[in-house]
Amino acid sequence: MSEDRKNFIGGSDIAAVMGMSRWKTPLTLWLEKTGEVEPKDLSDNEAVQLGKELEEFVAQQFSKKTGLKVRKRKEKYTHKKYPFMVAHVDRLIVGSDELLECKTCGSFKKDEWKDDEIPTEYILQVVWYLGITGRKKGHIAVLIGGQSFKYKEINFDQELFNIMVDMAIRFWECVQTKTMPAITPDDNDIMAKVYPTPEQEFIQDQELESKIEKLVSIKADMTSLDNERKMLEAELKNIINTHAGILTDKYKLSWFKVSKSVVDTEKLRADKLYEKYSNISESRTLRVFANKKKAA
Repeated sequence: MSEDRKNFIGGSDIAAVMGMSRWKTPLTLWLEKTGEVEPKDLSDNEAVQLGKELEEFVAQQFSKKTGLKVRKRKEKYTHKKYPFMVAHVDRLIVGSDELLECKTCGSFKKDEWKDDEIPTEYILQVVWYLGITGRKKGHIAVLIGGQSFKYKEINFDQELFNIMVDMAIRFWECVQTKTMPAITPDDNDIMAKVYPTPEQEFIQDQELESKIEKLVSIKADMTSLDNERKMLEAELKNIINTHAGILTDKYKLSWFKVSKSVVDTEKLRADKLYEKYSNISESRTLRVFANKKKAA
């Protein structure tokens, strides 16, 4: 994340601030804003690059379909009272108090845009832009899979924007004071980045035994369920035999042949290429053992 992006909350951040992003939790965003971790570098991501290049095309298509004239706005807007709240608007609708947000996505995401649907992250982004710019109506245009073009309206919601501002203020206080926000289940994997290096000393706290006991119980249930799943799958595969699958009034169960590319690590080792192209990744693993010393 550039030094500049660390200094504000933008439209692409607000869903994560509110805990409503599919891609980033409040903790992950906090780690990025405080400089504790670097965000993924998407500069070489082909989809991101094409999305930027197609932005002008999407804007032109919107103008062609609606008859509305748009113009690019490079300067950022800031909230009148809170300068860390920022909006980078794609396009303004000429002669109105409306704006346009341009998006592109793959065809596999077409269901996210069916009928009147708009992904939650983008609704929040546009409402954020409307609130900061003082405009009343936003348009969002999307090119889906390079084959389907859609555009939809999003009206400003003052009550929702007020909630956004309140949550952004609290989140920014956490950033400024280096106070970690509340964790979520999706933060499980990133905790190793928060605390990368363990000490040798254990915490001695008998009150935490119930949490560990619950974790052990859940893991045991998951193992049992996974074994049951494997058994059911094996039984159904045996019934399907050489057929394509099973049809019932409610379900269609298929068992098709699929192909995938697999790297032959043994051959790479034999050719002395494995070590050359492999990297060592360090993390921390959470495991539960019986405390034999205490049990004795």
